[in-house]
Amino acid sequence: MSYVQDWQAVQEKIRTEAWAKIVYDTLLETTEWWVHHYADDPERITGWGHNYFCEACGSRIDFEREAPHANSCRSCGHANKGARFDQAWNYLYRDEAHKHAFYAGVLYRLTGDDRYPAYIRRVLSFYCDHYEQLQVDVPTGYAGKIAGIYLCDAVGMIWLLQGMEMIKETLRSDELRRYKSHLFDPQVELLDSHCTNIHNISCWMKAAVGMTGMFFGDSSYVERALEGPFGLLQQLQEGVTAEGFWYEGSFHYHFYCVEPFTYFLLFARIYHVTCKGMEEIVKRMYVFPAELVFDNGVFPNPNDGWPNIALTHYAGQYEYANQLFPDAAFEYALSRSYETYYRPTMAYGGMIENSPEGWVQRLLFGKGKYAGEELIRLTKNYPASHICSLRAGKTVLFMKYGLNTRSHAHPDLMNIELFDADCLWSHDISSNGYGSFLFLEWQRKTIAHNTVIVDGVDQVCSERGVVEQFDPERNRIRAQAKEVYPGVDYVRDIQLQEGCLSDTFEVISADKHQTDWLFHCQGKMETEFETQPCAPIGSEFGYQHLMNLRVCTTDDSWSIRWVMAERTLTLRMEGCLGTDIYVFEGYEDTTAKKRSGVLVRRHGCGAAYRAVYTIE
Repeated sequence: MSYVQDWQAVQEKIRTEAWAKIVYDTLLETTEWWVHHYADDPERITGWGHNYFCEACGSRIDFEREAPHANSCRSCGHANKGARFDQAWNYLYRDEAHKHAFYAGVLYRLTGDDRYPAYIRRVLSFYCDHYEQLQVDVPTGYAGKIAGIYLCDAVGMIWLLQGMEMIKETLRSDELRRYKSHLFDPQVELLDSHCTNIHNISCWMKAAVGMTGMFFGDSSYVERALEGPFGLLQQLQEGVTAEGFWYEGSFHYHFYCVEPFTYFLLFARIYHVTCKGMEEIVKRMYVFPAELVFDNGVFPNPNDGWPNIALTHYAGQYEYANQLFPDAAFEYALSRSYETYYRPTMAYGGMIENSPEGWVQRLLFGKGKYAGEELIRLTKNYPASHICSLRAGKTVLFMKYGLNTRSHAHPDLMNIELFDADCLWSHDISSNGYGSFLFLEWQRKTIAHNTVIVDGVDQVCSERGVVEQFDPERNRIRAQAKEVYPGVDYVRDIQLQEGCLSDTFEVISADKHQTDWLFHCQGKMETEFETQPCAPIGSEFGYQHLMNLRVCTTDDSWSIRWVMAERTLTLRMEGCLGTDIYVFEGYEDTTAKKRSGVLVRRHGCGAAYRAVYTIE
């Protein structure tokens, strides 16, 4: 078996399919630049990609391959200066060089042009010649060698190995020995030494170790990858919930985690390696997100990840999955990944790159039209994953009521997201790069979510939630989380009908506390009650980022609405003595993008917030 079974079929797509010709021409153009201009320098210090976010507005800085010190933000125009930005650029340069080794391998198979294997050799020789000289400057405990942190080393190795697989027959035995002894052997030892837990990073590193073993014929590396301590089989057995969700509870990290398994399985088929049940779990990991995606192709977005993620951003992975183990769920996902479903993303890394026509994975494995039958997706609770999806017609409610780990978790138990008729009214903004002030001061704070804050500080991340009642026929869930704060439990009871949501949020405590109930929403906010400008109500935990803050104090029931494109969402809440209603604007993924919200403050021994949302 080869990486692609029929290269002539790929060439035929390019000749006859407009989308394929566009993808091919783009692939050719970008790879030609690297073939002609690649020039790395062992004096470059590689840094952390999460530092490549504007210090002024929080936007991701676009990588400009010919401007290593510009670091200019296209969103606000700010020039970001300093070593951390330059070193992040150095990492991105090498990351692109690694990807283009794979692209060069694809183009060699399609054209037979020897310049493409020559490019791959140049990249490999650079590392072999200068391996001991290479330097990194990254957070303590994460140091790699060739691309900043060791995670990025593993990602780079996998791109390089796939490119090498494409040109393997052109590589002499002495070249292979040199690449193995001077680059891949030391990298295997480095990566394997850091595989000490169940984590998405370990998945990438173990996959890189195993693929190195398969490519170079070293069975000891394959065994270490599959069955060694914290090997790939253990990662799947302990890291994937019974429903098929990666235990860190993030859709982006779910895809990021399953990606290296996908490459590993393709190599295993090429090299006839038995994977002992890995295929079944990996397939389930690709089916799972298709069950939960909103009807417009956008995902719920709990915990860390990237903002505004959608099927289109993981289309490349679904192309591989559909090649490895075809499934109707994958056809559905791919039918909602291209053309009108395409949307740009600020994320980088892995196969997240795409265009309206697709990218190299569609060229290799995909087609022009996908079956795309509607999946029957019903109200469903996922108790092992601590999430629930309620569905009534075109209205969908996603709820996160617990965690399996603090890794990549946000302190937002009982957070909800609300979708109706192609409109995502209220969504989780997830996170930017981990070096961004927006991430540190807003996105990872309780206040940026649709939940309750006690005494003005972030929730303590409880690791478990319990469903007290679940009635799929009535689209109702009642979930409890204990010790969200010391001595404070939460219960949220939600029932969904098409266009209508009933929501009771109880804060249970024997002691007096201040409670702040929050809801963030898209659209123009309109109130029927009078509000007055007010001073800031906090200086930390994200309260300092509440903008245009106004307040109304009332004992009565009240309502507020958001208007968007001839549709209106109205929130009505039952009155309570001494309620302060604050309306505000808050950030989304950058300081340039804002949405409005409401914060409902009460004081006492516990609280019960009873709300009804209607969409008309």
